[in-house]
Amino acid sequence: MNCLSFKKLALLSISSAVLIATQSVTAHTRLQTPTIDENNARHGSNYNNEVIGHTCKTAAGEALNTIGTVVVFPDGVDSTLTVNGEASSQPLIDFVQNWGSPVQLIQNNDIFESQDEIQTPLGNVVGFWAGGGKGLQHNLTGLIPFRTSGVVIEPTSCARSVTFQIAIADICQVTTDADFSTDALNLWTPAVGSKFQIEDSSGYNSPATLKVNRTIEALPESCGEGVDVVVIPSAAQLNRDMPIVIDGTQIWPAQ
Repeated sequence: MNCLSFKKLALLSISSAVLIATQSVTAHTRLQTPTIDENNARHGSNYNNEVIGHTCKTAAGEALNTIGTVVVFPDGVDSTLTVNGEASSQPLIDFVQNWGSPVQLIQNNDIFESQDEIQTPLGNVVGFWAGGGKGLQHNLTGLIPFRTSGVVIEPTSCARSVTFQIAIADICQVTTDADFSTDALNLWTPAVGSKFQIEDSSGYNSPATLKVNRTIEALPESCGEGVDVVVIPSAAQLNRDMPIVIDGTQIWPAQ
């Protein structure tokens, strides 16, 4: 779909918003299955859903439909790590053997008319977007299906779990990034200094997560109880990978 069609669909979705705000404001956008086990099967993968728990509500009380969504996983290249809550300079490869293209979108047009995967400059798939069409009705919950590649924790490491923070945008109105507000979208992103965060919102520093538990190899005896690792995408990655680009033209944020 070209950018003009996307914009037309966005305008139609905005105009269909209604004034009765019935959605729950406590339901964040998260993964349906936020905790999984390692998966080293040949072509192993785990099927999942992004769950959009609610749409947008303006300061004037207007409930808007969600006209698009963006989901971005850490690329593992310039991501930051914490180990048992403490910042670590170790690279992701010290804890995970096979992180590269962590996610694959599953084609589905139940909510949005168009969708595509997000690739890094190296060609790795680190996320996806979906938008256009009727969008997600303001008083309903939406499911966007995808699958994650099998994750294998480095057996010589002391990691008992690795949790990936996932940045998500649920878009209700197309604006520039300078005009981001909870009137226009919900952002569930880590507070890393990117353009894609709204301070004083419920989604500020509240990303979705995918936790992978160690289940294949036992911890080395020297590790004791082991450590919990958290992987956080960088501001540079989010600024690069969050925008929706169609046929070389950035559709969101507006420019």
